Amino acid sequence: MLNVIMESGMNFIADNTFHIERSPLHTNIGESIRTVEFIRVKGDKLIFLEAKTAFPKPGINPSAENPGKFAIVLKEICEKFIHSLNIYSSIKVGVSGTKLPEKFSPPDNVTLVFILVVKNHEIEWCRSIKAALVKILPSYLCRIWKPAVYVINYNTAIKYELAFMREENGNG
Repeated sequence: MLNVIMESGMNFIADNTFHIERSPLHTNIGESIRTVEFIRVKGDKLIFLEAKTAFPKPGINPSAENPGKFAIVLKEICEKFIHSLNIYSSIKVGVSGTKLPEKFSPPDNVTLVFILVVKNHEIEWCRSIKAALVKILPSYLCRIWKPAVYVINYNTAIKYELAFMREENGNG
């Protein structure tokens, strides 16, 4: 039977997954800490996955009332990746007093991957979000952790076996 995490109207494959957003550690830390939906091991990849149904378009008339929704949401996504990496690392080194789920077993050597899935975005829109996201990730984080960064849509997530399309009759 396939393990599933449903987020933002998308069905994600949840084998070898730590559902960090629903973890007691995240709940106990407080609201100032943001996390991605989940962390998944796929081969030698440690994937930090954030899902969104939509994403603001870049450069749409910033004003005093709306200083740039694109920039604000982008900053929130960046914080989710960084906070999630810090929570995960605090568990791995033992300072959090929490353990990772038993069925979540990352290998010793992994490649770190940050993935933002925006449900119905066009690929070209995803590229502009990725470029902006990579630009605002702190340089220290990129030098230390060397994360690969992807912004994809749901169809691409399905193609790369991160998600699947549930059939309407429930047999998905």
